[in-house]
Amino acid sequence: MASFEKDLEREKAHPNRNNNSYLAGITAHNMAVVYMFAGRSDKALVLFEQAVALKRASFGNDHPQVATSLVEIGIQLFAQEKFQEAMDAFQETKRIRLKSMSPKHPLVAMVLNNIACCEFLLKNNLASLAAFQEACDIQHDALGKTARADLDLLHAAITLCNFGYMKLRLKQYEEAQAVFEQALLVSQCVVCVVLLVS
Repeated sequence: MASFEKDLEREKAHPNRNNNSYLAGITAHNMAVVYMFAGRSDKALVLFEQAVALKRASFGNDHPQVATSLVEIGIQLFAQEKFQEAMDAFQETKRIRLKSMSPKHPLVAMVLNNIACCEFLLKNNLASLAAFQEACDIQHDALGKTARADLDLLHAAITLCNFGYMKLRLKQYEEAQAVFEQALLVSQCVVCVVLLVS
């Protein structure tokens, strides 16, 4: 970690040398990931926020790299049960991703899943259902169209499980069962793909 910290300070000290602000943003993001895995979410959140600021300074507000760090901020806030703040970060991520990629991209679906989870915990059930449905539709349409079929399947299974859990909490038992059965099928596909690749 000390090496990352030295790199970050060195890159911040020379903001006009080549593309150092970009490197500083990447380094801050990577340091945040290390702290996150070390269980230091307080430090991780601060570094993800630094990464966003550095990346915005280098590339502007709508660069996909900004979205990459913003989504991590949302995840950290969600884990701290700051659902409205997490929602704000996820909405900003969605806005940026929609400017830089197709609305049917799997990364859009992933942030929609996060938004749906926030909406559910904020008791906005209709908005949550709509976001889950949109995420599931995108993931279904994208299956087999990207280079990482195993990850696409895994993300689809996660979204379906979240959607099923919401249906269960809303006492929509038959619909919940159908969604969980779909999630199980998709999860089994993940295992098959992993076994074929190994």
